[in-house]
Amino acid sequence: MNVEYMYDRGRINEACRRAANLLLAHRWKLWFWADSIGLEGLLDASEVTGAARYSGYVYGFLKAWIPRMKHRSHFDHTAAGVALVRCYQQTGDAALLEAARDLADYLATFRKTESGCPVHYEDAHIELPPELPSDHPQFNPELEAQRRLLATENAGPCVFVDSIHFHGPFLAALYAVTNEDRYLRQAEETIGPQVDLLWDERERLFHHFWIERTRQRNQVLWGRGNGWGMLGVTHTLTHLPKDLSLAQRLREIVADQAARLAELQDPSGDWRTVLDDADSYLESSIAAFVVDGFSLAITRGWISPSYGVVVERAWRAMWTHVREDGLFDGVSFETFPSVRVEHYRRMPQGAMVPWGQGPFLTACRSYLKSREQ
Repeated sequence: MNVEYMYDRGRINEACRRAANLLLAHRWKLWFWADSIGLEGLLDASEVTGAARYSGYVYGFLKAWIPRMKHRSHFDHTAAGVALVRCYQQTGDAALLEAARDLADYLATFRKTESGCPVHYEDAHIELPPELPSDHPQFNPELEAQRRLLATENAGPCVFVDSIHFHGPFLAALYAVTNEDRYLRQAEETIGPQVDLLWDERERLFHHFWIERTRQRNQVLWGRGNGWGMLGVTHTLTHLPKDLSLAQRLREIVADQAARLAELQDPSGDWRTVLDDADSYLESSIAAFVVDGFSLAITRGWISPSYGVVVERAWRAMWTHVREDGLFDGVSFETFPSVRVEHYRRMPQGAMVPWGQGPFLTACRSYLKSREQ
């Protein structure tokens, strides 16, 4: 799409409508990694465009899920908790608040590592191939049929950076709407240990995952994973009391990560799928995550307004990936864990997925709000 669209509010609205309309047709797995940011993106699409159909879709989706909550899926720990709380705030529907409490109680049942970090994934397979649609040029029906048999290794219990986005913001938001300290404590006891395991003080970035068996990180600084970590930290911070020691630590992480991401930004405005690997490709979803996270951090005063330059470059790059039909192109497919950089370099792109469409929509909302301050 022509980048002239990127400052025209009417054209931004239309692009958001097209992106959201594509996302409405997504075959949700209820639940799967990144369904959450897809639903958050639809809520943001209603806010940007004024079209109630997107928030209405999310409300109906969540209401339909409530009867199924007692029959947990393998990935219910990835459920869209933030969207659940936001829909409750918008509608006042007490059933949504009760469902949010139920989800928080469920998250509290997971066992913890020796350091106190909840473990939501007990049997992480290494280097599974992505699930490609049948019309993708790299689709191989034989490979697809054997996907679950092709893992080179079962790494066992792992802690993933995506979870920083799934859990901390939800629990902190639930604390904000209920004013119940138990949810504040749960938020602290969840995101604090996750950050401790995955944040690299020297690199000033997040690793993709931590392996309990070896007590080691995977040593791959995955780009989208750093987007998950950034939004998880910033969105949790919005609800934490400012004087908490954890809040101070998270603000320091926001500032350190922002400085490092600014150093690693490509002249195009994008970032590489492995941030510090010059041989990995430029991946579009990272720019959307950065526009969202940096815009919020600047508005809240957690990072300097000078980072607006980084945001503008990322914003321009983001729009070069928006197709006329609403697809946010150049997004890599689901990236299963690995300890090898080469695995990340080989991930196919071109996905129409919640972790592409969703971040584009959340970025548009955050960017526009920041310009209206």
